[in-house]
Amino acid sequence: MNPSLSGLEMEYTGERVVPGATPEITFRESQMRYAFAAQFVRGRRVVDIASGSGIGTAFLQRAGAQACIGIDLDHAALRYAGSRFGLRQLAACDASRLCLAPESVEVMVSFETIEHVADPAIFLSECWRVLCFGGWLICSTPNREITRWDPANPFHVAEMRTADFGQSVRNVFRDCRLYGQGAVDYPFYVARRKIGGTLERLGLKQWARRRLRLPVDPVCEEIEFSDARQDERFRVLAPLPRWPNKTRYVIAVARKLKWATAKPAPGHCRP
Repeated sequence: MNPSLSGLEMEYTGERVVPGATPEITFRESQMRYAFAAQFVRGRRVVDIASGSGIGTAFLQRAGAQACIGIDLDHAALRYAGSRFGLRQLAACDASRLCLAPESVEVMVSFETIEHVADPAIFLSECWRVLCFGGWLICSTPNREITRWDPANPFHVAEMRTADFGQSVRNVFRDCRLYGQGAVDYPFYVARRKIGGTLERLGLKQWARRRLRLPVDPVCEEIEFSDARQDERFRVLAPLPRWPNKTRYVIAVARKLKWATAKPAPGHCRP
C-alpha cells in the first residue's frame, strides 16, 4: 500500500477488494463469503479481521450487526474505510495480537487472513481468547490443493490444504464445520494450468488467448456488497464436494463452547 493514498483512493494489489478496481470474479467471491457470514451477525458484536477497504465490514453492519469493528494493520486502508463507508469503529493492530478484551466479541469474521500470518495457531488462539462462549468464528483461506498450480503469491506466508486447515481450527475450537467455495473439476484445472504455464514459458500465452478468444475478467464497477446477485459459481458449499471436484477456498465455521477446551499456542496468552 502506498502511504500517500488516503481519502477515496486505494491501490488495488490483488489482495483486497477495492470498489471500482477489483476484477468481477474476485469481487463476487468475496461478496458471497460475506453474504454467508451475514447469517451469524444479526444483533451481535462482530469483528472483521483484515477489513481492508471496509466493504465487507460495512455489509455486515447493514446486515444487522449490533456493532462491527474493522481491524487491519494498514492505516491507509482504515482511513479509506472510514472515508468511503463512513465506518467509525476501526482499529489498527496485528491479527496475532488483537487489541480486544477477552470474551468481548460474539462473531469473528476472518476472510483470507490466516495465510498471511506467521503462526496460524497463535492467530486462532487469539480468536478463541476474544470470543465469548457460544461465539462464532467464520474463517476462510485459499485451498493449497488448488493454489499450488498457480503462480506463487508473494503476500502469503503459508497456504494450507483442506485437511490441514480443518485440523488447525479444530486444534483450538474442536467444534468446527468446513465449507467450500468455487468448485472446480480438479484434473481439468490442473491440465489447464500446466498448459497455461507452458505457454507462458514459451511466450505464447497472450497469442493463445487472442487465438482462442478467451474473455478477460472485467473490473466490477459496483462499490458495495449486496445480496442481490447470487452466482452459482461462487456459492458456499456444504458438505465439501467429492473427487474429482475440489474448491478454491475453504471456509471454517467454528464455535467456542464451554465443554471444548482450547489448546493455546505455547508461550502465548491463555483464554
